Amino acid sequence: MSLNDIARKAHVSHVTIYNHFGSKEELVRDVIKTVISRLVANSRDIIEGEKPFLEKLELIILNKAEQAGQYQGELMKIAGRDYPEMQLFVESLWQKEIDPLLNTLIEEGKKLGYIKQELSQQSIRYYFELIRNGAFANTEMIETIKIDKKLAYDLNYLFLFGLIGRTAEKLSHSPLRN
Repeated sequence: MSLNDIARKAHVSHVTIYNHFGSKEELVRDVIKTVISRLVANSRDIIEGEKPFLEKLELIILNKAEQAGQYQGELMKIAGRDYPEMQLFVESLWQKEIDPLLNTLIEEGKKLGYIKQELSQQSIRYYFELIRNGAFANTEMIETIKIDKKLAYDLNYLFLFGLIGRTAEKLSHSPLRN
């Protein structure tokens, strides 16, 4: 898509876009930064809000699914592939904003008994990363989750309790207990 195409769709002059952004690449960088920053701000509002823990998780998953669905996962692919400096932006944002938010959410989950106290931060983060990467890899899945609230609830349950659920504590003979 050319700068002229973008200007036409935005109902502005291509000169206006050029004067504001300088180039199509700068426009793309700004859009990527804006979208990522909004997602982080939205997650912060949810995590620091007064909603129950399970509702917070559901909102975070649905919001990320909606964002990914809006851009069909292309935004992050473009950011990583075509704009290496965006990776630095995301890494910096992760360390300054996302990491502390994730810690807050994990601690709240542990305090309320939704996350097992004995689980290490590293194992929880790896699990989050597996879920996140899996969800963003399939845009059809994201669209289905956005539409099917029962599926979103079930996935939150699986995220929190796994296939066995809360009864795992009762399985003293489980090979995973050792």
